[in-house]
Amino acid sequence: MLSYLNKQLSKKERKSVIRYMTQYRNLDAIIRSKQMDLLPSHTVDYEEKPSQSVRNFHSEAETFAINVDEIEQYRRVKSRLDIVYDSIKPLQRTIWNESFIDGRYDVDIQVDNDISKRTYYREKNELICIVAECLGFGTN
Repeated sequence: MLSYLNKQLSKKERKSVIRYMTQYRNLDAIIRSKQMDLLPSHTVDYEEKPSQSVRNFHSEAETFAINVDEIEQYRRVKSRLDIVYDSIKPLQRTIWNESFIDGRYDVDIQVDNDISKRTYYREKNELICIVAECLGFGTN
């Protein structure tokens, strides 16, 4: 029924999911800055370029397409994380904000929010499993 609760994450996958959760707030800034880089410059830039081998050459159109694709990947990840962030329980949102984004210690979060140790770690694990499911990490 709820297969995401039975997810088996390797240490590497768990670290990747946590890295995405930690960088959640920064993704919007990264997307915006990469979009600004896509805007063409209207000034002429004369610079000397050494000759290039055929294999390393990318035209401006190819570079533009690669950058647009990269931005689109960032947008997809950000939108998935937005969906998860908006749909989780308030306690899990507190854990996400304070533990992953603010970098606070688990014990401090438990004490400040009056959460039992068992409840805190159960909710934190469920949160990581939900994010892993939405991002496509892990196996059942």
